[in-house]
Amino acid sequence: MRDKSLVNLEVLRLFVATVEYGSIAGSARTLDLSPSLATRKIAQLEDALTVRLFERTTRSIKLTEAGALALRWAKQNIEAHEALADDLAALQGNPSGLIRMVAAPYFAVEQLPSLITQFSERYPQIRVSISTTDRLVNLVEQQYDIAIHAGRIPDSSLIGHCLYQFERILCASPGYVKRFGEPKTPQELAAHRCLMHSTNESNNWCFLLGRQLVSYRLQPFMESDSFAVLLELARKGTGIVRLSQALVNKDIAARRLVRILPDYKCVYPDSELPGLWLLYPNRRVLHRTRLLIDFLVANLTDFSTGTAPTVLSV
Repeated sequence: MRDKSLVNLEVLRLFVATVEYGSIAGSARTLDLSPSLATRKIAQLEDALTVRLFERTTRSIKLTEAGALALRWAKQNIEAHEALADDLAALQGNPSGLIRMVAAPYFAVEQLPSLITQFSERYPQIRVSISTTDRLVNLVEQQYDIAIHAGRIPDSSLIGHCLYQFERILCASPGYVKRFGEPKTPQELAAHRCLMHSTNESNNWCFLLGRQLVSYRLQPFMESDSFAVLLELARKGTGIVRLSQALVNKDIAARRLVRILPDYKCVYPDSELPGLWLLYPNRRVLHRTRLLIDFLVANLTDFSTGTAPTVLSV
């Protein structure tokens, strides 16, 4: 290492952010730096490490082999610093720092704001960054501390708590039913316009009728990676959708949507229901993150029942 004074947490965070955003300009914006200053800092880091970290073209940058090694080292140093700061803050009774969280959009809108407000009043020095997606993201690669995911049982590399299970139901607008008719059995869905989630649901729609499990592979009429988009398409009369009952209860009560095949329970191929999962990486959990995990488990309520959830660990 040529000049250790050029290697500090600020430049390491810039380096990691540059990899994440795919450009120095993108990482500079997130860290409130000018692109020219960020470019100089990356060049100084390369000079200090005596390696090229990126292969640069006019349109993109790509990590070199040495850059990949340096990235792993940079992340380890940042994590070690954050762990020390977290431990010292906990020792002083003043937890602080940033928690990066990703959550299912419906949960993020309906329950998370009030919960995070209560949490921040209790721990004013802890900051929370919230992203939303219906996808199950890679928490380690994308550097999230916590995820709230709705759907299938998560990858075993994560630590997970199933906060509660919920039921998805089929529904469509009255206008759709008037125009295309109402299916009376799952088999008849093949003749209908089915709206499907492109990443969180398979094309095999499974149902329980009593104890009998039936499964049908359907061709989607339209797909989206957002349950919110699918809901709006259903409201507009585009097709039949399969969504969480909590998500569509208000629309059904207001008769914007009607339930389809009410005697059939929507399940996965193993007859299980989807769940709301609280997930975090299988590694040392920072004190501030543990505080938020415990707070969410203690204060969450089941959307559909309004009761405290029963937490099931995996």
